[in-house]
Amino acid sequence: MLAPKLVSVTGLAATLLAMALLLAFSATTRAQQPGPFSANDFQFSGSPQPQIPPHLYGPDLDGDTPSEVALSAGAVRVRLQQLGFHSFGSMYFRNGYWNVVAYHGNKKRQLLVHPESGAIRSDSPYCNNRCNRYQVSDEF
Repeated sequence: MLAPKLVSVTGLAATLLAMALLLAFSATTRAQQPGPFSANDFQFSGSPQPQIPPHLYGPDLDGDTPSEVALSAGAVRVRLQQLGFHSFGSMYFRNGYWNVVAYHGNKKRQLLVHPESGAIRSDSPYCNNRCNRYQVSDEF
């Protein structure tokens, strides 16, 4: 009695497998048919774009000199004095921002100031590059 049921189950499995293969084969053949567009339809056919003049690019896009519209070091100092900072230490322009060391109250602060608006981008305790933000592990 078990043999006929086993045959019908394997026959059903074979039928399902055949149907799945037929669907997969028909889906792949439909996907390979060409569409209404070709690669040449998306090519720009106008005149070529003019080359960007080399004097617009240089090694100092956001480097060590402020742009012509940026605030000067004196204007940044006045802006920070209005916010309560005093006793200014080093002040230099690097990576597109003013880097300023100043005191606020009795705490020495390290500031990044936006060159055009004078807004403080970063205000952190001064550490003179001795701060280790990550624990050194002996597991290495």
